[in-house]
Amino acid sequence: MRKTAKLVTQWLQFVGKDKLQTFQDNFSKIYGVSIIFLDLNGEPLTVGSKNNLFCFTIEKEHAVSCQENFQLTKEKMQQGKPFIHVCPFGITCLYVPAFFNNRLTAFAAVGGFTYADSPISEHLKERFHITTCTKEKAEEMLLLLDSMLRLLNMNLFLADDKTPKKENLLPVRMRDDRISRREYEIIRLLCKGYSNKQIAEKLFISAPTVKTHISNILAKLNLRGRMQIIVRYYGESEMMNQMDANDSDNE
Repeated sequence: MRKTAKLVTQWLQFVGKDKLQTFQDNFSKIYGVSIIFLDLNGEPLTVGSKNNLFCFTIEKEHAVSCQENFQLTKEKMQQGKPFIHVCPFGITCLYVPAFFNNRLTAFAAVGGFTYADSPISEHLKERFHITTCTKEKAEEMLLLLDSMLRLLNMNLFLADDKTPKKENLLPVRMRDDRISRREYEIIRLLCKGYSNKQIAEKLFISAPTVKTHISNILAKLNLRGRMQIIVRYYGESEMMNQMDANDSDNE
């Protein structure tokens, strides 16, 4: 629990809480939705933008049902994937994970809107200022938030982290690109022509985890595909092969 709280603090210091709040407020204004950043326990990290009065009213009358619904949402948040959730009362919510040093750190929670076919009447929509949104627009918001938060997933070597000293031996370009040791291992095997499945077997991780690492590398470097990763770092292959040989000698 303490490690998680410390990671959240480090993330907010790195991002800048005021900057995060400004982004949140602007996002809310542009899309007409409510939004807040939460830690993994569901506790607020920012001041909610355009708080949803409809949800506040419903929660007063159906506290148990709303709490059970949010508990299910928190459990799904722990999976670290963006998702769309429609509550039993018709409010649509988006949940997008934020990672820091490749660890699940927080979530952006977007609500205050509904689909046109929801059970919420037009009278209630007008009374509580609930935005009606298409499913395509909801997917657009989800993609935008996910892309933005991926950019904030920096791999910083914090002073109290037990980070191997071998990080400092990475090729200069990779250090400049803030490539982590694990990402380096993924890139090294990509340059050797390994598939995701082969990389997973080599590194003893799952294929979905490999895919996540590759997605993070692409987002971090603003690249579009694995071939662009290979092209970017192929010039460092000789050094990577030497590091690979050294690692084998030390095993």
